[in-house]
Amino acid sequence: MKYLLANWKMHTTVDQAMALMQAVQQGLRERIFRGKQLPTVIVCPPFVSLAPLRTVIDERLVRLGAQNCHWDKEGAHTGEISPVMLTGLAQYVLVGHSERRAVGESDEQIARKAAAAADAGLTPILFIGEDEPGAGARSQTAYRLRQGISRIDLSQQAVLVVYEPAWAIGADRPADAQYVGAMVAGLKDLLRRFGASDPEVLYGGTVKKENIEQFARLDVLDGVGATRASLDSSGFLEMIDQIVGSS
Repeated sequence: MKYLLANWKMHTTVDQAMALMQAVQQGLRERIFRGKQLPTVIVCPPFVSLAPLRTVIDERLVRLGAQNCHWDKEGAHTGEISPVMLTGLAQYVLVGHSERRAVGESDEQIARKAAAAADAGLTPILFIGEDEPGAGARSQTAYRLRQGISRIDLSQQAVLVVYEPAWAIGADRPADAQYVGAMVAGLKDLLRRFGASDPEVLYGGTVKKENIEQFARLDVLDGVGATRASLDSSGFLEMIDQIVGSS
């Protein structure tokens, strides 16, 4: 498994973020010393912690991502952050998260954000997934993927896709691994049709140390995303151990 994505959402003060990152990086160093081959770890902290974390980050261990961006380079957008402002601070940026969609973010806005991020040299991490399970799940997820990548040349620009069904976020149980595998395989086929030579798709939605192993065994899956589970360094490092042990 190539990736472990941590979205800290609206958690951690700057001091807490610094302490958490130091603990995670120390644990990763110890695992490298023991000869472990680690996945690419991407951490997306709150905006206020990006610059401080940049001073302590070791990119051999962890890469930074932002949780959102605007599509314009600059302008009268109070409270917004442009992709250009993120260059030098982050390598990735989340777009289309279900929590953003829930407050009214449209497919058109998400597509513009993804394209703006890619044009600025960042890698957009595009979240897609159905609102509810059932007969329309595949078509809704495929539609959101097509819309999200509509302004990006996949033959030239990289995109990480996270399949995150909204109904699985914060639930007692994640989506069934077999169901996730089938959805991811279909998304990869669609990405290839739109020009991606080696599409990469992650799964997010109530992934934690107690259930990560079932996803780590899915060969079609390139990684997983974690939220609450990533806010505890020991538990997060245990998830990495399970990924490494299943590869």
